[in-house]
Amino acid sequence: MKHQLNQIDDNLVLTLGLWPGLGLSYQGPGVLPIAFSVTAGVTIGLIVIIVAALILLLWLRKKKRVPPVFPAVPQPDDDITVPVVSQDLEDTKPSLPVVEEAKTDETARVITVGEPETTPISGLRPEGIGWQIAGLTDVGLKRELNEDSMLMIEAEMPNLGPYGIYAVADGMGGHEKGEVASQLTLNAIQAQFTQHPLNASPESFDDWLKAAATAANEIVLARQGQPNGQERKMGSTLVMALITTGEARIANVGDSRAYHLTGAGIEQITEDHSLVERLVQIGQITREEARVHRQRNVIYNTIGDKPNLEVSLYQLTLQPGDRLLLCSDGLSNMVTDEELLDISRNHSSAAAACKVMVEAAKSAGGNDNITALIVQIA
Repeated sequence: MKHQLNQIDDNLVLTLGLWPGLGLSYQGPGVLPIAFSVTAGVTIGLIVIIVAALILLLWLRKKKRVPPVFPAVPQPDDDITVPVVSQDLEDTKPSLPVVEEAKTDETARVITVGEPETTPISGLRPEGIGWQIAGLTDVGLKRELNEDSMLMIEAEMPNLGPYGIYAVADGMGGHEKGEVASQLTLNAIQAQFTQHPLNASPESFDDWLKAAATAANEIVLARQGQPNGQERKMGSTLVMALITTGEARIANVGDSRAYHLTGAGIEQITEDHSLVERLVQIGQITREEARVHRQRNVIYNTIGDKPNLEVSLYQLTLQPGDRLLLCSDGLSNMVTDEELLDISRNHSSAAAACKVMVEAAKSAGGNDNITALIVQIA
């Protein structure tokens, strides 16, 4: 502001600059008018300053006001969407115990199996028989039908004593056809036992086993040739053991197996009639590679495949404490030989070992039907 006070003759000239472009002036005699004018000018100037200050404060307050912060509304192109935010919120809720409980129930369902059979289909066990038996078959976790079947027959004969015929069959063909094929196979063996009793001469044991497998093959082939054609292209594997005191005779068709378990270790007695087994035999793949080979289920010899059946025969000496395990590939493909041996060593009864083996196969995935049959020498 610019102020001027000039004396011109007897008059006093006062010029007040209140604001750029705004001013007051006074010209006249006497001192009182001058004081009055100065006071009025100062008052008006103060009012103008106060008003300007208030306007400035209001403007600054409006400029500094911060609006409430709300979560950004997701747009279609945003990476974060409402479902994601919802999921994050759900993670903060105490829902984990519920999830864990569901997993626990699932695990319990996976490892639950039935109780093994410990008596033969023929009824009471012969007196003085020198071994325990236990067999268990389970549908597994991925199949709707159980196409596996098992058979346990025991009898006694003069000059031979107690003996038993034990078999596992794994049906193939899908739907009900595999189930029919495996049951037909075991029915044929039971008929062979009834209609053609075993000779007491050990030299005839192999012939009897081969005749039983051949009869099963003929019956399954005949069923496939029926006019209705409902059971075409069905078949079955077969592993069968004839047990007498201190000895086992074994017949095999397909990839069901017989294992010999002792305190020293485990030995696979039978050789699979499969593509991967041949590749192992000629050294193209290892035994470990065969377990996961994509063609491990290709079998070249089965019950019901062709008239000229190939039956592999084996002989085994059994000592007290030894175990003979017959099983389908639903067990051998899911549980390693080392795991089978460990289970056998940790369970003294045949029934307990049999049950835990099936549980182990289901816990490992249960991809196929599972059957385990154990003969334990006393």
